[in-house]
Amino acid sequence: TLAGIVFILSNFLIELYRADQKLMLDPAYNAESAMETFFNVADRYIRPFENRYKGKSIFPIREDESLFLSLAAYREHLLSDTLTYAYGRAKHPEKLFVGAVVQNCFGRIVNEDDYRIVDSSGKPCKTGLEVVGKDAQGKDRTKMSDALPDKNGIEDFCSSTLGRPVCDRGQIRVLYVHSSGSLGPAMARYHASKLWGGETYFVQTDSHLQFAEEWDDKYIREIKATRNFPKSILSSYPPGFQGHIATADDLPTVKETDGARLCRCETLKGKGPAPVIRLNTGVGYRGNETRPTQIPFIAAGFFFARAEFLVDVPFDPFLPWCFMGEEIALSIRAWTSGWDIYAPRKNLIAHQYRPGKMG
Repeated sequence: TLAGIVFILSNFLIELYRADQKLMLDPAYNAESAMETFFNVADRYIRPFENRYKGKSIFPIREDESLFLSLAAYREHLLSDTLTYAYGRAKHPEKLFVGAVVQNCFGRIVNEDDYRIVDSSGKPCKTGLEVVGKDAQGKDRTKMSDALPDKNGIEDFCSSTLGRPVCDRGQIRVLYVHSSGSLGPAMARYHASKLWGGETYFVQTDSHLQFAEEWDDKYIREIKATRNFPKSILSSYPPGFQGHIATADDLPTVKETDGARLCRCETLKGKGPAPVIRLNTGVGYRGNETRPTQIPFIAAGFFFARAEFLVDVPFDPFLPWCFMGEEIALSIRAWTSGWDIYAPRKNLIAHQYRPGKMG
């Protein structure tokens, strides 16, 4: 059951938090010991679960054109807005199910054995680095400040006129993680993928998006136009937007623009000895193409596939604190498992791209 899966994942995260708290008391604590602790706990909780369902689907895949939307949200102030757009613009909102991993600062942790027990009074959280001015050389001055607990986008959405019936029907599934126990985007997406409950299609996006009218139906028709369907994946880096929305009655129109092919990459010099591979868009569509074009890469911030993808290319549960490299690994594993990747001909979503020092 989904409840059983959430129980396994929650126990893993809580046990890892306890182990990390003990580890940090060790004067010899370092990155290597943190990684070793992670793998020791994952071997006990996650590996048996993965081995049990290796090569098969946890739930039967329904042939009803339903969609599962996977969202990894880290201290996300636009989560409710993203859900409002997704359901408000869907042609078939009754067929849309969401699995969200909400990584928030809920308050000051008061029990070292369980990060779910918190004191939310006052300002127990911290902002990120906020730009507060310029120094004498004209460079940004930054600081962190005390802050209130993060807004719970799930609660906000479920208390809205649009969201209440959706949540009452059980279409929103959530795993809550205290932000101090976050393991990075790759692990959050692994956890979100386990909230899938048998829907026909699997969609992974970021949690700060806007959606075009009838985006769900249009993506289904687009993926069926690919040559390798049903083993096809749609993926792209969507165009950006600024600002956010308020209610289901105030949804700015997302303009459908010609898509771009994700077919370029470059190497960047990181802090370590090895270069980092970064993906980028290439040539855009002209608008007269009869089929989606095949591309080499999957963007983790948006891809769309039939749910058999989760059987053939299950998310890797052993990528803690991984960001750069996640997309390359996913692309290679999909390609070598017989899945072809395509760029959608139209952009049906918009993404809020953020500066590094937003707060």
